[in-house]
Amino acid sequence: MSADQKILKYMTEQNRPYSATDVLNNLHKEIGKTQVVKSLESLAKSGSLVEKVYGKQKIYFLNQSNLPTLGEGVLKELEADIATKSRDVTSLRDETRQLDTELNGLSKSLTTEQARARVADLDEQLERGKEKLCSLKGVCKDISPGDKEAINKEHDQLTKEWRRRKRMCMDVVNAILENDGCVKSKRELLEEMGVDTDEDTGCQIPGL
Repeated sequence: MSADQKILKYMTEQNRPYSATDVLNNLHKEIGKTQVVKSLESLAKSGSLVEKVYGKQKIYFLNQSNLPTLGEGVLKELEADIATKSRDVTSLRDETRQLDTELNGLSKSLTTEQARARVADLDEQLERGKEKLCSLKGVCKDISPGDKEAINKEHDQLTKEWRRRKRMCMDVVNAILENDGCVKSKRELLEEMGVDTDEDTGCQIPGL
C-alpha cells in the first residue's frame, strides 16, 4: 500500500481535520514527514481531501462530497435510533440521580452497631418506664363510688361558698364606691384594702 493510500485510508476512517504533523504523529511516523506533506497535497489536488489554509498552517480533511449519501429510509431509521437512545440516556440519568439520593440517605443513616446501641438504649428506657408504672400502681388505690360521691359533694359545697364570699366582698366594695365621698376607682380601692381578686391571682371559679 502506497503512502497516499495509507493516508487516505486513515483520513477516511477518522473523518476529522488534521494537519500534516497530526497525521505524522497519529501514524506513529511510519511515513516520513516530507512524504506525509506530499501525499496530503497530492490527495487535495485529486479531490480526495480538502485543504484549508489558516495563516501558516494547512489543515486537511476528507472531501465530504465523495461520501455515499444515505437514503431517506436510512435517515429515518437513524433518527428513530437517536431518539430511542436519547430516551434511554434520560432514563439512565434519572435512575442515577435517584440512586445517588438513596446512597446519600444511606450514608447518613445509622450503622449496624449504632442501630443496635440505640435499640438497647430504648429497651432500657422502656424497662425503667415499666418499673415506674408498676410502682405507681402499687401506691395508688381505687376510689370507691361512695368516696367519689362524697368528694364531688364537698367540691360543690366549697365552690358555692367561694361564690358566696366573693359576691359579699364585691357588694361591700360597690357600696363604698357608691358613697358620694368616695373619689377612688374600684382598682385603687381594692389595692388600698389589700384585696386580690381572682383575676389578679389567675384563679377561676370551677363550674358546678
